[in-house]
Amino acid sequence: MTMVEPTELTIRRYRAGDGERVRELNREAMAETPEWVVDAPDADLDDVRGHYLDAGGEFLVGELDGGADDAGPDDGEIGATGAVEPLDGWMAERFDAAAGTGELSRVRVDPAMQGRGFGTRIVEELARRARRRGYRALVLNTGADNEQARGFYESLGYACVGEETVEFDDVALDLALYWRRVDG
Repeated sequence: MTMVEPTELTIRRYRAGDGERVRELNREAMAETPEWVVDAPDADLDDVRGHYLDAGGEFLVGELDGGADDAGPDDGEIGATGAVEPLDGWMAERFDAAAGTGELSRVRVDPAMQGRGFGTRIVEELARRARRRGYRALVLNTGADNEQARGFYESLGYACVGEETVEFDDVALDLALYWRRVDG
C-alpha cells in the first residue's frame, strides 16, 4: 500500500459532536509525553462550550482533508486541537490576567500526524483569535522534561519564564512555563 500524506488541515471552531474525538486525541497525544498522568483531570473536555467558548476563550480543531490512509486518521477526522482560555487557578496566581494575558492549552496533534505543521497552524490561529479578543500575551505550561514540546513552543517565539512543580491529588508535575506577546 502506498502511503499518501494529508495535504490540508481545515481549522474550525469546536462544535457539538466533536467531544469524543477531542478526548480521544487528548489521550493519544498525551500518552506520548513524559508528563502523561493516566487519570489526569480533564473536566474541561467534558464541557468545552462552557469552559472555553462561553467563558471568553476559544477551542479550535483541525480536520484532515485529503490523502489519509489506514495508517492515520480518515478525511474529516480531527487530527489537531488547541485552546485559549482566561487565566484561572495557579496560572492566574503566577501571571497577570488584568494585563490581558490568556492561557494557551490543549494543543494536541495526532501522534501519526506530528511534524507536518498542524500544531503550528493551530497555535498561530489561536494567537490571531486571542489578539482579536483583546489578549496581549499568552502563557502556557508543558512538562519540564518534554523536550519536543519545549522546542516546538520556543520555535514559535514562546520564551521560558520559569519552572514550577504543581500538585493535584497525589501527583506532582514539574512544568516549564512559557510566555509570548500576541498583540504586535
